[in-house]
Amino acid sequence: MANVKRFLSGVFVLFIVLALFQCARRGSPTGGPRDTEPPVLVNAEPENLSTNFSAKKIRLYFDEYIKLQDVQNQLIVSPPFKNPLDISPQGGASKYIEIVINDTLQENTTYTMNFGESIVDNNEGNAYPYLTYVFSTGDYLDSLSLVGVVRDAFNKETDEFISVMLYEIDSSYTDSVIRKNPPNYLTNTLDSTTIFQLQYLKAGDYRLIAIKDEAKNNLYDPVVDKIGFVEDTITLPTDSIYVLDLFREV
Repeated sequence: MANVKRFLSGVFVLFIVLALFQCARRGSPTGGPRDTEPPVLVNAEPENLSTNFSAKKIRLYFDEYIKLQDVQNQLIVSPPFKNPLDISPQGGASKYIEIVINDTLQENTTYTMNFGESIVDNNEGNAYPYLTYVFSTGDYLDSLSLVGVVRDAFNKETDEFISVMLYEIDSSYTDSVIRKNPPNYLTNTLDSTTIFQLQYLKAGDYRLIAIKDEAKNNLYDPVVDKIGFVEDTITLPTDSIYVLDLFREV
C-alpha cells in the first residue's frame, strides 16, 4: 500500500511539473510580429505646403522615434541653398526632425526638401519613402512638373546618384553657367532608379542637364563629371518625357 501511495505521489508531482512546463511555454513572450510599418508624419511647423513662408526653423513630428541615415546624400533641396542646413537628430533618435535654414530665401520662390529614404524608424529601420516638405515665399505654390530618364551613353548600367538640373534661360544665361552657378531646380535619381521628376516648377524656358556630380557642389566639372543634356530649349508647361544620355567629355 505504501508503494502505491509513493507511486501515485510521484505521478502527481510529475503531472504538476508537466502542467507548469506547458504553462511556461504558453506564457513565454515571442516578441510578436515584426514591425514593418514606416513612421507617420503627424505634424509640421510651419505647415507643409505653406505660402508666404519666412521661417528659419522647421520641425517635422512623427508618431514614433525616428533616426536619419545617409541624409547628406538622400536629402535634395530645390532650389539648392548656398549654405548647408543644420539638421537634427544626427546619430541619435527623436520624435521630430529639426531643420535650420542658414540662407536668405529668394522672393516668390517655391522650395522643396525631398528626404529620399533617409528617415527610418528607430527600432526596425523602416523607411518613410521620399517625404517632401514644400513651401513658397510668395502667395502661391508653383505647380508644374517635368519627368524623364537618365541613361549611360556607353554602359549598360547607369551610375547612382545622378543630379538632374534645370536652369532658367533668361537674359543672363550662358552655356558656362553650369560651371559657375547652381541650378534653379534640382533633383536626384538617388540609389534606386534612373527615372527622375522635377516638381513645383514655374512656367518658363529652361535648359535640362544631368551630371554625375563627383564633388557634390551642384556645379559641372568637365574633368571628372559625366554629363547629359537636352539640346533644345524646354518650355514649361510640357507633357514630354525627356531622355538624358550621360557621357564624359574628352
